[in-house]
Parts: sequence; C-alpha cells; structure tokens
Amino acid sequence: MARLREFEIDEALDGVMSVFWRLGFDGASMQDIEAATGLNKQSLYRVFPDKRAMYLVALRRYEDQEMARAAEILAMEGTAKERFHRLFEGLIALAAKGDRKGCFLCNAAGEHGPEDAPAADFVAAAMRRMEKTFREALEASAPYARDKTRRDRKAASLMASYFGIRVMTKANAPLRAVKAAASDAVEQI
Repeated sequence: MARLREFEIDEALDGVMSVFWRLGFDGASMQDIEAATGLNKQSLYRVFPDKRAMYLVALRRYEDQEMARAAEILAMEGTAKERFHRLFEGLIALAAKGDRKGCFLCNAAGEHGPEDAPAADFVAAAMRRMEKTFREALEASAPYARDKTRRDRKAASLMASYFGIRVMTKANAPLRAVKAAASDAVEQI
C-alpha cells in the first residue's frame, strides 16, 4: 500500500482521538479504530507502533485542538472575568447542544491514573500547561496581576471548576446544574 499522505494521517488521528475519547483505552478495540479511520490494521501500524502509541498521540491531538481552543478564548481581550465567562459559556453551549463527551484528559486520568505512567505523565503535564494558561488569563485583572499567591489559588479553583464541569457534562448532569456551576465559578473572579 502507498504511504499515507499528511491529510490522511490528520484524518486518521481525528478518528483515533474520537474513539479513545469516547471509549477509553481499554474500551477501544482495533476494530473500532479501523472503523473510525477507514484504515486497516496494517496501515495503522505503519504509522503507529501499537495501540498505546495511538492513544498517546490521540491525547496530544486533544490537547493541540481542544485545549488550544480554551487557551485562545482566554487570550482574547477583556477582563479576567470576561475571559472566563466566555470559556464557561462555551462549555454550557456544548452541553446544551448535546455534546456530552466531557474532557479526554479527565477521562484518561480517571481510566488509568498512576498505573499508566506515560498517560499519567502526559495528563499531568497538560494540566500544568492549562493551569499556566489560566494564571495568564487572570493577570488581566489588577488584583490577580499584583498578587501571585491569589492568582495561583484562583487559577487552581477555576481549573477545578472547568474540569469538574467537563466531568458533569459527561455524566449527563442537568443543564441547569452545569449552568449553575459555571456561573458560580465566574462570579467568584
């Protein structure tokens, strides 16, 4: 078979990410991955050495796409409160449209925890990068710009709210609960 072109690899990565995001590592079979990508096992193994490598690349793709969107929103103009309001409104909009996939990073943390060192290390590093993004967004408001301790504490609190809302969404929590949690998180800024 001819080599996969770059756009085919991107399409395959999107399919791989979708399967692992929805089913987790243990729940995803190679048949699921083949169906999602339109590629057979041999073609997949030409690009990825094994299922574990596919999973780790899928986590990276998630961060590159989904977490980057959050970072873009938080980098927009406005006060910290306005920035986080936009971020949390986006979560509410996804839930209202029926998108109940939650967060792939949260799923990975819950599925493997410390037993899977490469996945756990990736998730921890991605969370640290997201925390840095939250701290930078908080610097847009004077009280947080001047007080590092306060900024760090608020960033941690907002991360707990953000990822908690993603878990609530996956758990099919009522939209009113998702809205209340998001509103409370933003009001506390």
